[in-house]
Amino acid sequence: MRLLKKFGAVLYLAAAVVVVGGFACTQFAPPLLSRRVELLLSYPTARIALMVSLVIVGLGVLITALVVLFEQRSPSSVHPAGNPNIEVRLTALTSAARVAAQAEDILVEDVQARVVGHNEDQVRIALEVIALTNSVLEPLGRRIEERVQRACEQLLGTTGVTAHVRFLPSKTTTVTREVSGE
Repeated sequence: MRLLKKFGAVLYLAAAVVVVGGFACTQFAPPLLSRRVELLLSYPTARIALMVSLVIVGLGVLITALVVLFEQRSPSSVHPAGNPNIEVRLTALTSAARVAAQAEDILVEDVQARVVGHNEDQVRIALEVIALTNSVLEPLGRRIEERVQRACEQLLGTTGVTAHVRFLPSKTTTVTREVSGE
């Protein structure tokens, strides 16, 4: 998908250069250059290339406008048990998850929360942690997930919380070099 987006962006840019260049040359160029562009546009292939470029630019503008108009912002709060009268902010959930995940052998690097579900009643919390222990990570991850889910349910009354723990590398190498003062 990334390759397709890059190809589309390059195609759109090339089409925009053709359209803007053709318009600028016919309207604002010196008479000699303007006549050359008009002579070039007298050929059917040049007119077709200009029209295809114009259609590509027009479609790009239309798609961009539609995306901007119909884009839905992600919700910033969750409705526990689908009740629209109760809202719990994602910032409160991430704060509770960060505190619940912290332990003496865990360093919490990042916490991200996202509302899911048709009724906006479920939350997925992604935790990036660094384990400062040499123990097996799977039971440690399950323990963190359970603590986060229990904290969100008890502190904020939010059921339907799913926690996902990602462990980051804990060992780094530092290289020091002396620099002679010349």
